[in-house]
Amino acid sequence: MAMAFLPDIPTVYMLTGFSSLVGAVILIWLRRDHRESSPALTLFAAGILALGVGFLSFAVREGLAGWLAPLLGYTAFGVSAVLVWLGSRQLHGLDGLQGRAIVAGLALAAYVAALVVLREPTADRAIARLVLNSVFVIAFMGLAAWEAHRSRWLAALRSVRLIRALLVLFCAIVAVRLVAFLVHGIPLHSDGSAPPGVLRALFAVVFGSMPFAITVSVLSIANSQLSARLHRMATTDDLTGLVSRRSLQESADRLLGRASQGGCIALLMIDVDNFKTINDRHGHAIGDLVLRHVAGVLRQTLRPDSLIVRYGGDEFCALVPVPSEAAAFVVAERLRATMEASPYRLESERIPVTLSIGVTVHRHGKTLRQLLDEADRRAYRAKADGRNRVVADDVPVAV
Repeated sequence: MAMAFLPDIPTVYMLTGFSSLVGAVILIWLRRDHRESSPALTLFAAGILALGVGFLSFAVREGLAGWLAPLLGYTAFGVSAVLVWLGSRQLHGLDGLQGRAIVAGLALAAYVAALVVLREPTADRAIARLVLNSVFVIAFMGLAAWEAHRSRWLAALRSVRLIRALLVLFCAIVAVRLVAFLVHGIPLHSDGSAPPGVLRALFAVVFGSMPFAITVSVLSIANSQLSARLHRMATTDDLTGLVSRRSLQESADRLLGRASQGGCIALLMIDVDNFKTINDRHGHAIGDLVLRHVAGVLRQTLRPDSLIVRYGGDEFCALVPVPSEAAAFVVAERLRATMEASPYRLESERIPVTLSIGVTVHRHGKTLRQLLDEADRRAYRAKADGRNRVVADDVPVAV
């Protein structure tokens, strides 16, 4: 009576096969919206499709020769595991894909050859195929989970943690299934199928949910990565890689809000001296390289927790945590001296680059706009007084 409530296994496999086909089509269709993730989506689509082919092979095993269904099914599962691993590596931006694809291809060829050797329809061969398939799938799905675990997106994206959990769960289910057949002595038919039962039905249902769950997770990761790239494009200066002016207010508010008691934040307004002359003499392409060089010196000289901004044209600004107001001038002077000692090298020619810097310090009650205006006014004075200097105070007004 209890068996009547169990799902029909071939039907579950058939539905899983068709849902896998739908998932693969969705990934292929949407890859145009994710150009940078397109190779990864293609690999995952192929992997999900192979998984569906495997389930369909077992769903129609009664209509195939006794050895053909398990051969096709287990081969498709192996192909799927390899493709999911390669797709996972591609999705998380890890290098060395080509060499690993060659190794995976050789392993897959050996795996399929072993399945061919074990194709004879006997119970012993069925057990051997099950062990071989389980080990192969666990190995490559485990590698896919490991790639997700190593992803630089792991901490930021729940979808990465979800696909890692799904892949680990998939490996765990395959391992438990293998143990159940080997340790508990559940018999296999010569075609590789197991007798009906609660355990087999449970495995079928859980396996059946995996292809679509992986599809949803992969799309979620691709969407999140696209969103992150768009945000980075909106907040980063294309030429120098520094923070862009349009996101200065938001980034500065966070830094000023984290200023510790007893410390302070210095704001440096930085102008590149005679930059128009550099452009006129060497061309705008060299001028762009000089700006990148200046950005590199700023990164190397200022503290790692500084906020460095391409303010516009040849202007930069930086918010730098300093221990005291007096230290703000020291930081700016060190930056000026470092830049003066670091000309841009154009083949055998050296292009001198100097900076005029205006300095102010954040005080309670002052807005970012007030700080910028004050530092800009002092940078203008530094230029007017001869350039290549630091100004950290205002000229007293005569009464």
